[in-house]
Amino acid sequence: MMQYMRMHPNWYLILSRYPERLDTFIKQYRLDNHCTMDDYISKIGIIIQMIEMLM
Repeated sequence: MMQYMRMHPNWYLILSRYPERLDTFIKQYRLDNHCTMDDYISKIGIIIQMIEMLM
């Protein structure tokens, strides 16, 4: 998350003034870095397909 914050410095200002917006920051971080449940499921699906090809 720190690397994301370095790339988007406006979050430094937002979180320093409004610390209650941390939840919003985390949601935005997860969306931008593909850390949602749908992304995990699609990654697992791709891994399963690769394993099936190897068999």
